[in-house]
Amino acid sequence: MKHASAISIFVVHFSIFFIINQFFNPHPDMIDHWVWSKYLSLSYYEHPPMIAWLIRGITFVGGSTETALELGSQLVTLLILALIYLGTFQLYGQKASLITLIILCTMPYFTLGSIFLHITQPFLFFWILALFFLIRFHQESKNKWLIYIGLIAGLGALSKYIMLLFYIGFFIHILIFSKTRKEIINPWIYVAGMISLIVFLPVLIWNYQHDWISFRWQFDKATSGADFGENTLTFTVGHMLLFSPFWFIMGTVGIYWIRDRLFQAKSAETVIFIISFFPLIFFTVMSLKGSIADPHWVNLAYVGVAILLGNEMILRLNKRRLYFLLAIAIFINFSISGFLVAQALKPIIDWMPYEIKNFDYLESNGVGKSILFRLRKSDKRYFSEKQFGENLKRILTHSEYEKYGELIQKVAMDVSANRLTRIIAWEKTGTQLRNLLDQNNIFRISYIVSREYQLSSALSFFLKYPTWPHSIEKNERNLWSPLEEVKKSPSIFVCELYECQGDLYEYYKRFKIPLKYLGEVETRKENRLIRNLQIYFITP
Repeated sequence: MKHASAISIFVVHFSIFFIINQFFNPHPDMIDHWVWSKYLSLSYYEHPPMIAWLIRGITFVGGSTETALELGSQLVTLLILALIYLGTFQLYGQKASLITLIILCTMPYFTLGSIFLHITQPFLFFWILALFFLIRFHQESKNKWLIYIGLIAGLGALSKYIMLLFYIGFFIHILIFSKTRKEIINPWIYVAGMISLIVFLPVLIWNYQHDWISFRWQFDKATSGADFGENTLTFTVGHMLLFSPFWFIMGTVGIYWIRDRLFQAKSAETVIFIISFFPLIFFTVMSLKGSIADPHWVNLAYVGVAILLGNEMILRLNKRRLYFLLAIAIFINFSISGFLVAQALKPIIDWMPYEIKNFDYLESNGVGKSILFRLRKSDKRYFSEKQFGENLKRILTHSEYEKYGELIQKVAMDVSANRLTRIIAWEKTGTQLRNLLDQNNIFRISYIVSREYQLSSALSFFLKYPTWPHSIEKNERNLWSPLEEVKKSPSIFVCELYECQGDLYEYYKRFKIPLKYLGEVETRKENRLIRNLQIYFITP
């Protein structure tokens, strides 16, 4: 069977996912997109609608369950890998496509990251398909490929706004070379652009109705919010780790290997290089000033690396060296992914920051004013339990430490700073919340309010009966939970212990109606604090 080896890799990939997935819950961002899928719209505040439409299709078939969402995520990832494999097979043949597939399956992004369904996945599928169509256009000079590109790029734009970079890269490519420059007057290019625009119309209509809010938000995010260069180092190191430092180095070597072909206007290597690496340059520049610089945004460049290296490693390396390098890549991926799994389930390194921000909670639990004064006076940020505990022992007397030390340490722990705690023990948290509500004779709520949308979205899923989240921080995205409707319906306000004092301030500023404290939900795993939530009933 021609593709037996590739099918075997897909089976192994799925099996690894199946094993790892038993220990984790869907990421709150993934759950948030599930919320979108319950309220279908032409577009949404932060992103186009494709992810919501996709999840709606997945849950229509499999139901609104963890299993359906997680299997859907894995199947979409496998579809992306299969598309890259088949496209590379058409370009370079079976051996090269198999190496490309192995390269992708030794990147943490495509292994450990495949358990999460996110906005980038459908976008990546359409981008890669458009890339292969563009290569075919330059190989055959048939305008039908431009029509296909127009349709696919439109669907990509319905997935993520940065599909615009594909067209920018397209024009950069044809303008650089004299042999392709004449294409600038090819009317079918502009027909393709019009097709993309027509496909993208739902987003334009929605934004017209909402004062172009998505575009304004995206522009502000990209151009403000951080000191110059603050995010660039984190962004660069982040994508090296996410896609493997080994493939970053080999990608650099691979570009050197193909350097001569980069001057050939219509070569597949030139098209892949310009279209795939332009986003890397763009986002690196944007990270110099933008408020957010997500390492996974450069997945396009690493897909290009994998396609190019699959062929070049076959051509330039003997079997022994090739297998040795692939073994190194597998080991690095296993090490990075294994460390992250272990860190999530039972931390190897204590990287939790400690700083007291919720003094009101301490006071309400009997901590005296003298102790609070000393804590305020000496308060600063520590980056391990040991450092914070040692400082606490210097501030408090022995008896005070024995009585309040554990409580103060719990309040000071920024649990959510460890992003890996966001994907574990949510079923337990949902059960605890239901029990707390039952104890307070509240058997049904309509809305869950929190400062950040991820928390209320996650709770709305794991509460196991229909509720809608409401975000204080981003009111514009509350399409499904209008403020006045939340005020008059049975609703709760939820905040994480560490941030709760500030969150309560934001709540009262927005809602201006009282709260009744119901209690706390404290989720632990083998005596390790995973999350502590303060629960309040909103009293109309």
